[in-house]
Amino acid sequence: MPFDLLLCLVSARSSASAHPRVRLEPSARTRIAKRAGKRSLALQLIGVIAAILSNAPTFASPAPGSPSTLAAARATTVSRTATKLDAKLILRVYNYARLDPVSLALSEKVATAIFADVGIEVIWMDCSVSRPPSRTSPACQSRMGSSDLVLRILPRNMAIRLATRNEPLGSAQTCTESEPACEVNVFYHRVDELATKGYRADRVLGYVFAHEVAHVLLGPRHSAEGILRGEWTRDDLERICRGLALDFTKDQSRQLRDAVLRRMGQSVPDDSTRANLVAP
Repeated sequence: MPFDLLLCLVSARSSASAHPRVRLEPSARTRIAKRAGKRSLALQLIGVIAAILSNAPTFASPAPGSPSTLAAARATTVSRTATKLDAKLILRVYNYARLDPVSLALSEKVATAIFADVGIEVIWMDCSVSRPPSRTSPACQSRMGSSDLVLRILPRNMAIRLATRNEPLGSAQTCTESEPACEVNVFYHRVDELATKGYRADRVLGYVFAHEVAHVLLGPRHSAEGILRGEWTRDDLERICRGLALDFTKDQSRQLRDAVLRRMGQSVPDDSTRANLVAP
């Protein structure tokens, strides 16, 4: 409505100026009427402008509780926890399935975000299987510690030798916390099969990374909910592909951080120290 009124006013003034008339000497009453009309027109224009400004969107300050505010607060909490705990895990990736680098990077980004939410920083190392050992990244030839895990992405012909009926997407080696180079295997052809059903392979693969790495850190047991569920339901897969959270439980998150710290040879904070680290 304010825009319609403004157009009408502009149209009226344009129409008047398009047809000039012979100027007559106005009477006193006519002059007063004209002044009143101009004053009314000015007030109407001010009202239109005020209405337009009041409807203009404001981008500078998001409302309290809005998604952007909550996301910023969550990111700050995770960053503060991760920095103080200093839990770092190194994953040496061997891409036997020849997954293209862009897709692999997207899946690694998904897994990175999952572990960042529990205060663990993941460092990815591309230990290419297409180059001879002499040309492999020097970092991949360095000595492994107990916080170094080997992540193998396997094609069907390699996965079939390891897969069982209870391991549809991958498997994890059972290792002591002092043992280096514990292995995680991902059966990529199973992920690819889910992709043919409409699920996003990059996001599913990222969650498979997180699931199997968690088994190395926490053991082979599954849970009734979240990422460590024994078998993901259709609803779980849909949440994963939509970018909705499928998290570790609170206890699992604490245990994961503690396991990584122990593997790094660092002391694990007691409950009182932990409460101070995550306090708002």
